[in-house]
Amino acid sequence: MSGPKAFRIVTRAEIIAICHRNLARLDAAIESWISAGRRNGTIEQKDVERVIARRDELRRLLAADRFVELQKQVAAEIGFLQADSERRIERAAEMAARSKRHLRRSKAAAEALLQRLQSLKVEIPTDIRNELSGSTGSFERLEAAMAKALLLLPSRAPQHTPTDRQRELATRLGAGEDRDTLQEWIARQPQETEDPALARIDTVLGELSGLGIDSSPFSDRIALLESEPLARRSLVADSLLLDLAAAVKDGRARARLADELRARRAELSVMKSPQAASLLAEIDETLAAPSASNGRELVKHADFLIEEEFKALAAEERRRAVLEGLASLGYEVSEGMATAWVQNGQIVLRKAANPGYGVELLGGSRSNLLQVRAVGIGSSTDVRDENRDRDMETIWCGEFDRLRTLVAKAGGNVAMEFARPVGQFPLKIVSGPGVSHQAEAAERSYQSLSINRLKSH
Repeated sequence: MSGPKAFRIVTRAEIIAICHRNLARLDAAIESWISAGRRNGTIEQKDVERVIARRDELRRLLAADRFVELQKQVAAEIGFLQADSERRIERAAEMAARSKRHLRRSKAAAEALLQRLQSLKVEIPTDIRNELSGSTGSFERLEAAMAKALLLLPSRAPQHTPTDRQRELATRLGAGEDRDTLQEWIARQPQETEDPALARIDTVLGELSGLGIDSSPFSDRIALLESEPLARRSLVADSLLLDLAAAVKDGRARARLADELRARRAELSVMKSPQAASLLAEIDETLAAPSASNGRELVKHADFLIEEEFKALAAEERRRAVLEGLASLGYEVSEGMATAWVQNGQIVLRKAANPGYGVELLGGSRSNLLQVRAVGIGSSTDVRDENRDRDMETIWCGEFDRLRTLVAKAGGNVAMEFARPVGQFPLKIVSGPGVSHQAEAAERSYQSLSINRLKSH
């Protein structure tokens, strides 16, 4: 099979570039994982160190030329980090929801304790009263106030007024008296059935917390809901839940967009073009301002630029690998041929040992599909030695195999798409290396026609 051929080539440089892109995406995934974990307080430094150590192991695979293994393991590691981050966010949401329920139960217990002290005519210090009746205090402050208030309760039969001794004991935290602990006192209080409406609110608030979204804009409505009679809570909660769910949906979308922008930023960071640098600056500005509305357009722009630059790099490396390989096989390769190949869509290389013959290369500027065939160099009016032409085509068959070996030794790969037998098509005759301006359109037409003919046979 030494007639016209269509083949795909992947060079070592192209494979390394793919690996660098994969590692850049992994760095972005690690950045997102660390950001979410630290925001929610669900990771420790040792967790981060393990992930960084794993990343460094994968980088060593690149240095060891274990490219396929690297690509597989990077994809698996990114998948793990994304799933683990989701699990940690869910865990943080559950913890936040439990904290809300605990705070609500503590407020109810504080109100009951306040009423108990008032019914016993116990003098309650102003600071303790304010904390017990307050609605915006923290859980820690509320528990501290309740612990102090418990010391004001009589340890035996209730008395109408607190004695000096009781005040002294309250100051000394009840030393020597048989009193309940806060937990024991709360445990003895009647447990109300949890309101389903408030439970749903707590769950969604937990999701907001897990996503790092401030829920304070809903604080007034939540406080109003808690003050509503039980019969009206479900009705009031429905409207609030719709708005909270919309906030969660928007927060998730913004989080996904931020992850996508970090991934594109990581890939762009390994590129050197002015366009990449400019786009990097825009992405950084958008990530610093989460409310920016141009994030989706930046992702599309980045995808286009990354793909175009990668294609250009891959095409350049393919041309370089083929030309260097053919030069080592004795074909005349001069400076500027790579540029001529790009401009004209084809190039002809003369065989130094057989000046009347060479090879024609086509394609490769926009895809990794290349065409190559042996050609005769001279005038189309010259009388040709068909046996000699056939011999040169056969020789080219062996040379193409040697070219594939050279590419493989350099770390690349050549995959055959189509190959036709010697003599199936007449040997093409060209006037000399390169291509004339007048012949350019005809040659490009031949390129398209050749692929179709190869596919049809």
